[in-house]
Amino acid sequence: MINPMRSQPTRMMGLASGMDTDFIIQQTLRMHQFKIDNQMRNRKLIEWRQQSHNTIKDEITTLRQTFLSNLGSKSMMNRNVFNATKATLTGKNAGAVSVATTTGTPTGSIRIGQIASLAKGASITSGRSVSEGGGGFNINARLDGLNFLNGNNISFTNYTARATNVDGESVTLTRGEVTGATFDGVFKTTLTTGGETTDIIKASNGDITVNGEILDFDSEGKATITFNGREFNFTKAENGDIRLNNQTLTFYEEATIQKDGKDVILQRRENDPPDTIFNNGRVMAFEGETSITVNGVEVKIFSNDTISTMLDKVNKSGAGVTMSYNRLTDKFSIEANNIGTTVAADLRISGTGNIIDMLQGPTADVSDGSRARAFINGEWIERDTNSFEYRGLRITLNETTSADDEDTVVTFTRDTTPAFNAIKDFIDSYNSIIRRLEGLLNERKTGSEAAYRPLTDEEKMNMSDKQIEEWEAIARKGIMRSDQGIRNLVSSLRASFFEQIEGAGISPSQIGLTTGSFFDGTGGQIMINEERLKAALENDPDMVADVFIRIESSEGSIRGVGLLHKIDGLMRDFVNTTQSTSIKNLEDSLKRANEQIQRMQERMFAEEDRLYRVFASMESAMQKLNQQGSWFSAMLGQ
Repeated sequence: MINPMRSQPTRMMGLASGMDTDFIIQQTLRMHQFKIDNQMRNRKLIEWRQQSHNTIKDEITTLRQTFLSNLGSKSMMNRNVFNATKATLTGKNAGAVSVATTTGTPTGSIRIGQIASLAKGASITSGRSVSEGGGGFNINARLDGLNFLNGNNISFTNYTARATNVDGESVTLTRGEVTGATFDGVFKTTLTTGGETTDIIKASNGDITVNGEILDFDSEGKATITFNGREFNFTKAENGDIRLNNQTLTFYEEATIQKDGKDVILQRRENDPPDTIFNNGRVMAFEGETSITVNGVEVKIFSNDTISTMLDKVNKSGAGVTMSYNRLTDKFSIEANNIGTTVAADLRISGTGNIIDMLQGPTADVSDGSRARAFINGEWIERDTNSFEYRGLRITLNETTSADDEDTVVTFTRDTTPAFNAIKDFIDSYNSIIRRLEGLLNERKTGSEAAYRPLTDEEKMNMSDKQIEEWEAIARKGIMRSDQGIRNLVSSLRASFFEQIEGAGISPSQIGLTTGSFFDGTGGQIMINEERLKAALENDPDMVADVFIRIESSEGSIRGVGLLHKIDGLMRDFVNTTQSTSIKNLEDSLKRANEQIQRMQERMFAEEDRLYRVFASMESAMQKLNQQGSWFSAMLGQ
């Protein structure tokens, strides 16, 4: 087949010989093209296998991320998934407490009486609004811009700014060092061209001097000078602004100070406030500092910090407190993280600035810490947290109640529906993948389909898109039939359902989970005996959880031995090892196929060129022979 992208030699169409040169050459090259087509078909089979492996990998990864990861949207790796016990709370104070059941919660009921106190840390809270006017602060507002009640704003000291010295090194300057600098009173800027620089100076009377020459503006406010062989046009506006080539000039006076033995050049722009100082073209932003000390931990805060930044610094300082600001109440508060701290004085807050005054002033709300204390099932229970375990329950105290209030009754009943549906949802997704894998392993062509092979580009030219789609669907059949890695995965997954769960002494089949039959093509799929599974959830949900996600601890190591851990491990190993190896081998095979096709095409093109040269030589010889014959005929005729 002629390569349309190759430049071809000049073709002689058999004018002398009368032969169809192109047809003869193409027929001669048919065997070459036949071999290339076969190799391209083999390459397409490799590509199809790659696609199948990638699809399988994506499906397995999605299953693992969804069901077999702790963060999955339908994670099965939490024992609460298998919890078949439901808690119902009754009583007018039912909202004062929350109760969550676990897989070990028995049926029955408990009574929760008075909730005498909640667990909290000692705290200090502003006793009144702290902002001027009581409107509250934006939490992202800078501290030096806050207006506190009675104008008692935060005081900052040691204002410093970053600057650059003449060598380009960064230095720190105090506000005193800068404000004490002596400026030369000469407002100027520079003009640079052709590598030369000169000053443009603005005198107090408004005269502009360039390179020692005073500009002479005409009646239209224009002046022109020549510097370093180039002409520059200046314009004076009515407000006194000077423009150079349509750009307004900014004039600075300078001061030089010494820092660490090197010069630092400061600039001040005309008409700016005296404290607006530039360095290296940028305004120097001075930052003051103060500090707050909590529990002996000093936290530095700066004038350009925001309220949010300050709170974050305190809370991450290691002082063991949580500092917050509530814009609605317009109050700051600091609370000890150690729930149960009994003395507010233990917070030991000190420092400077109005925030401390607001927290510790005469109107501050000081509250000691306390433990959670509630009357549950006829006994007083005390804890350091408001959420705690109690006889297989997770109880959370939300608010205090009075001793005269009626008890809250918590009734526990079995409800297997959520747990059963979660298990079934996982099994349906699992079976979907297994059906696909078993389908690939068992797929084969019928006798009449054996001739269906990947199509060449030339063959596709004579077919519609639908015909190509139907043909290739048959041609793809059976390409994964011999994949041993997939076969081993399905076999190992199936075997895991017959093994007892280590440490639990029970197998999945004992709670109603078995596998299908190889005779009907469902050997690797999970079959659910719904009655047995629901009965297991009803009678012992903790045992069901053990079957799925039991964990064993031994010599400091933790191992997942439940069914889902086994499935996850087999699938992980298949994707990361077995399948990765298969994909790598296919990539190598595809590379070799491409190289083989390229070599075969090069040989065919070389043969094509040779044949055209042979036929061209033959045509040339026959043309000469015809010319000689014509000459002889002409001579004989004479």
